Amino acid sequence: MKKISILLLGGTGAIGTPLQHYLLKLGYSVSVTSRKIHQSEEVDYLVGNAHEINFLNKVLENESYDAVVDFMSYDTTEFPTIIKTILPRTRHYIYISSSRVYAPSDGMLTEDSPRLLDVCNDRKYLSTDEYALRKARQENMLYESGRQNYTIIRPSITYNSNRLQYCVGEKEEWLYRAINRRKVIVPKDLDCIYTTMSFGDDVARAIALLVLNNAAYGEAVHIAGANAVTWADVMDIYSRSVKKYTGYEIEKYYIKDSLKLSLTLNRYYQIKYARAVSRRFDNSKLWTLIGKQNFVDIEEGLSICVKKFLEEGMRFLPISWRTEAYFDKLSGDKTTLKAFPSNKGKVGYLIGRYSPYFKIKCEKERRNM
Repeated sequence: MKKISILLLGGTGAIGTPLQHYLLKLGYSVSVTSRKIHQSEEVDYLVGNAHEINFLNKVLENESYDAVVDFMSYDTTEFPTIIKTILPRTRHYIYISSSRVYAPSDGMLTEDSPRLLDVCNDRKYLSTDEYALRKARQENMLYESGRQNYTIIRPSITYNSNRLQYCVGEKEEWLYRAINRRKVIVPKDLDCIYTTMSFGDDVARAIALLVLNNAAYGEAVHIAGANAVTWADVMDIYSRSVKKYTGYEIEKYYIKDSLKLSLTLNRYYQIKYARAVSRRFDNSKLWTLIGKQNFVDIEEGLSICVKKFLEEGMRFLPISWRTEAYFDKLSGDKTTLKAFPSNKGKVGYLIGRYSPYFKIKCEKERRNM
């Protein structure tokens, strides 16, 4: 008999990589689109850009896939063509949305909780196609498609050893600084905000159990971590882990206003409507669909991932030297010239760090934070 075949569009990240493992474990054949060449004896990697409709058509014409799990991030304008291409050609389309679609709430969030798109009164925000709005609009397109062979997945903040997030940034903006003995910028006003971070393996295992699950067709399901903690708790966990595995104490520089910081980093809406909003999730619907699962406790999960990252050579994504210059001006730190991998990064940092205009601007911001 022909194996059940699953196609992952862009499935090489924090969720997609472990999902390949769980799908193979269930006996499925797995294909993955990627813009980079990968070598694998078990997974069929298809090199190309899934945003390109000609490539996507070719992939779907060459093979009949029982399910498609879509990790791609689309513009809202291109999404109608994407679903018209995929939905008729597969038994089950799994669309990866985001828990950021939910509006702020003091209680536990369920899949029926209001979404930002539906209740927000910020007209300027609603005029954008910011990530949370874009995902909600694309969810609506699936609801209005006239088909039922889809499932919408809303993961909460997902981490693994390559993606370690802390409120306003990725590991490249806090762990890189900690390892290089510079102060980590800590927005004090976010310390009390609750977040629910999810271990990538846990999310992947849950998705694998939702694939071709008839009860999940036409449904939206969020997948959240085992427990909600504050951003202060997250930094404490990171601090203990870094100290345990390197001997370094993370030095911190506290600022008062995360939104002022977000303006400089060009992440205003991400901070205002996501990271500065407390979110706690009720996983009851997920458990009804796949059975109760044991998700990793956040302290254990983050500690494991920090250890793995440090032991496997600390591969950071490209550092934004503009951001480093800004953080250094706030904290009073300095980045040595030997840290820069290129002259372009060095020049960008030096201009941002030592230009009189930027210095005056930073001093004003520093006094106000």
